[in-house]
Amino acid sequence: MENIEEEIKIKSYSKADIAHLYNPTMCYVSAMRTLRRWINRNEKLVKALSDSGYIPSQHSFTPKQVELIFTYLGRP
Repeated sequence: MENIEEEIKIKSYSKADIAHLYNPTMCYVSAMRTLRRWINRNEKLVKALSDSGYIPSQHSFTPKQVELIFTYLGRP
């Protein structure tokens, strides 16, 4: 059986897609709301994302930002 970590690549993802990776049973809107809540509650992640150039109004995450999310929240 393949390791699941190898299946989820570090690349650019839309916010909706990465939110849905973490919450596959939720609709996209609810998944995005949940992901946003998780990010905002993790001060170190918020700081790291801000340092990477992230702004909350952007519609996608860069590969570096995805890597940060995976590091602080764990892989989906």
